Amino acid sequence: MSAPKTRARRQRPARPQRPAPAQPAPGQPAPDQSGPGCAESAAQQVTGHVVSATCWLRADDGQSHPASVSFSGRRAGITGRPREGDRFEKVETIGQVPPGSGPVSVTTKVSDITAGDWIVWARRAGSTGQRAGMLPGPPGTGRPGLMRFLWPKGNPVTPGNTGTRVTTRASGLSTGPGLVPASWAPLVALGVVVALAAQAVLADRAHLSAGEALGISLAASAAGLAGARAWFVALNRGNVKGIPTQGLCIQGFIAGAAVVLTGGLALVGLPIGTFLDLTTPGLFFAMAIGRQGCFLHGCCVGRPTASRWGIWASDGRIGARRVPTQQLESLACLVIGLAALLLVLPTRRPAGGTVFIGALAAYTVCRQLLFPYRAEPRRSSFGRVGSMIAAGLVLAVDVIVAIVA
Repeated sequence: MSAPKTRARRQRPARPQRPAPAQPAPGQPAPDQSGPGCAESAAQQVTGHVVSATCWLRADDGQSHPASVSFSGRRAGITGRPREGDRFEKVETIGQVPPGSGPVSVTTKVSDITAGDWIVWARRAGSTGQRAGMLPGPPGTGRPGLMRFLWPKGNPVTPGNTGTRVTTRASGLSTGPGLVPASWAPLVALGVVVALAAQAVLADRAHLSAGEALGISLAASAAGLAGARAWFVALNRGNVKGIPTQGLCIQGFIAGAAVVLTGGLALVGLPIGTFLDLTTPGLFFAMAIGRQGCFLHGCCVGRPTASRWGIWASDGRIGARRVPTQQLESLACLVIGLAALLLVLPTRRPAGGTVFIGALAAYTVCRQLLFPYRAEPRRSSFGRVGSMIAAGLVLAVDVIVAIVA
């Protein structure tokens, strides 16, 4: 008699083991904990050591195309297996390179590394069909002009297997082609000095107290800086990081300064409309100067273009021929400031406040016209067309009031 068959027990597959949560490094916060405070993060962004390297490309004729550059680095002088912070690999990709746009710089900046000397390599990445040729270094550095001074900045890396030795620098002093570190703040400060000087001269001509005007203007400037930061935070819906001076909007500055100016003038008994009109020329002269700080700092840049009217500019990562949005906005501010100056110089001036309101409306129209040519997308609650229409209507009404009054 045969033995009864027994049903083999079905083995269940073993469940995959859940990986243990990574332990934070000493001095680092756990994943579910908040990171360093604002002061510590800001100090790290200014004084923390970084490796920066730049590779140069040239856009050939043909269709618009993307391009990628692979950067790799290893700390010089180490023996054995590199530790964490002794090597890096990073790929930088350009969205589209307009054909015939000339030399293009690609700059990478790597933080959380060991300070010292490094050997950095740059190679072409991505498909072999990319038409952006790699250049051995900054082109045309022997010819006269501004680019002779701006293009060699940073750490140009020769492409290929030959590494280039670079040295880490503090992040706040790290630079690249087309950029001058710490240039924005001095130019903005120069603009403030010019604005206060123009205001003092015009206030004296109108027999207003220059001392009271200076005190109110300084308080308004401080409020304007706070308003500029608050506007930037609101525009990005609170998703901001970095040091405060990396996110400021001129609209917020004007709004914050105007509120404090109005309250201060009412407190001391100065005519609000007349004072605002006398402040307008200096304000727009300061904005014209400050936009050059944006150009050297790498913010508010235009889109890449192959047009002969473009100028070479960098956003800190990609340097290329771009639409000159900073220079166009600076020119608009200069023209508006000169027009306001011509209106307030005569003894018989337009009705109080009309010069200030008209200048702001004209600037809003010019700014909205330039937004489509900026590299970064812009969002507005009213929309670009709606803002232009509203500002145009305000400007038309303001001109009518100035003429009738």
